Amino acid sequence: MLYIWIILIANIAIIAVNLLLSITFPLNEGVLGALLLPPINTLAVIAVDGIFAFIIRRLPEKWFSYERKLSRVSNKECKLYASFGVRKWRSKVPELGMFTNFHKDKVYDPGSNDYLKRYILEANYGVVIHAACVVFGFLILFICHSECALRVGLPVAIVNAALNLMPMFALRYNLPKLFSLMKINDRKAKNAALAE
Repeated sequence: MLYIWIILIANIAIIAVNLLLSITFPLNEGVLGALLLPPINTLAVIAVDGIFAFIIRRLPEKWFSYERKLSRVSNKECKLYASFGVRKWRSKVPELGMFTNFHKDKVYDPGSNDYLKRYILEANYGVVIHAACVVFGFLILFICHSECALRVGLPVAIVNAALNLMPMFALRYNLPKLFSLMKINDRKAKNAALAE
């Protein structure tokens, strides 16, 4: 719900600014254009995000494995996410695991390394998808003509980037914890084997 509200408020703000600007700098599209272009651009960016998410999910799983460098998060990077307050707002970020049948809103089986490896795989897919959506959301600037691109396309692309950076940061922030759980599980398994 939070994202829907952010998108609605952003669209209302873009419409309001464009209507105010049209008094001084008339829009070629007129008032109707000022009212319709923000929602149309928003839907176009959402469609682009969906297309890239669909394409990336079809890439080979081995590219997103827990063994890949993509999974590694430095202490410096974690501190950066912590400085953005990720711990406070990450639970408010929508989790779209329903599309992949794997939810990442909570670690449901912390004692299973197979589960944790799958979680990391899904998180890596998510990171790449959100990063691509940040970049490709700005394609809207090339679809609109110049006046519309600056007044409508750019604000829509910026909101899209912010809404994609949030889950990307949350996913990256969680990765070291998943690797820590895997190490704990390995230690427990080794200790259990020694005890037998």
